[in-house]
This record gives sequence, C-alpha cells and structure tokens, in this order.
Amino acid sequence: MADILLREEDLKFASTMVHTLNTILLTSSELFQLRNQLKDLKTPESRNLFCCLYRSWCHNPVTTVSLCFLTQNYKHAYDLIQKFGDLEVTVDFLTEVDKLVQLIECPIFTYLRLQLLDVKNNPYLIKALYGLLMLLPQSSAFQLLSHRLQCVPNPELLQTTDSTKTTLGFKKATATNIDYLELLQHFERVQNKHLEVRHQRAGRGEPPDRRVVL
Repeated sequence: MADILLREEDLKFASTMVHTLNTILLTSSELFQLRNQLKDLKTPESRNLFCCLYRSWCHNPVTTVSLCFLTQNYKHAYDLIQKFGDLEVTVDFLTEVDKLVQLIECPIFTYLRLQLLDVKNNPYLIKALYGLLMLLPQSSAFQLLSHRLQCVPNPELLQTTDSTKTTLGFKKATATNIDYLELLQHFERVQNKHLEVRHQRAGRGEPPDRRVVL
C-alpha cells in the first residue's frame, strides 16, 4: 500500500490514506511483530521497509514523526519537527499532533517513555517531545505532554560509573546505514507539493483546509 501511494497523484487522498495506515500500524494487535521489526531495524528487510513507509508517510508530517518514534530515530524526528515551522499549520495538523501525544501515553510507546529515564543517551527524544509541546496550543494535550516532560529526571542524579555504555542513538546510526539527509529532502519535496496543491485549490475557490487563526 505504501508503495502504491508513492505514485498517487491526489495528494489529499494520499495524506488521508497514510494517516489511516499509520493508525493501523500503531494500534493493531495483528501487527505486533511488524512493529517489533521496525522498532529495532536490525535486518536489511526491516530497514528497507522503514524507507518504503517513510517515503509515503511524508504525505502526512505528523505520521512521519510517529514512524520515527516507532523506529527510535529520535534525532531524525527532531529534525523533522524543526521543519514544521516552514509548513502551513492548520487545525487538522494540530489535531494530529494532539492525537500523537495521546498515542505516546499508550502502551505501544512504553519503551519510549522508559527511555526518558536515560536522559544522557536520548537527548533528541526529549528535544523532539519539547518540539511537539511548542507546537501545541494551551490544551489538554499540552498539559499531558508537559506533565510527562516534568517527570524527566535530572541527568546528574542518574550518573553511573559505567563508561563503556554506548548510546542507543549511536548504535542505530552505525547499524542502519540509512541516508537520513536524503529522506529529509524527500520530506521537504513532498510537503512543497502539498502546499502548491492547497494554493491551487484556494485559487479555484475550493474549500480550503481549516486554518488556525493566530
């Protein structure tokens, strides 16, 4: 399905489909094993699957970030969130960020929440979550994520004498051999196409996406 959506010309439909497929991927009990494969990216097959999903998931910025959270690509998730400042922020966009925050509190992301204890080795996870927090208006999702981040311990209190421990981020960076810069450029190209289509629709007088009034 992800491969087919790469060739889809109706970008709004592609974005909706990606959102639906991502919800199924994250919540369906039948896909537990698939999520485990994606979580570690230990095999060439799982890495190829991630890249295939990523290219289609770029039709929807928030689902792309959730895929990076699922695969523990926290630095790339942070890089993506930095790009959100260049996107057109709509009510629908913020609603999806809200739903992502709710998902982070679900059992599927238990491992992510536990990694918040390892502040030293997961700085980009914390920065990515703070990035989501800065995107949200003062809402229940904002309060939920803010309270979660307040539980992140002071790294000085967790220092150990184990100097041989290698960070998860560095291990994944050397093991996956994925060109994240190229993926980020692909994300920008896809989102630029979406912006162009929205402007064309607005020029034809079609109903625009719901926008946030700032």
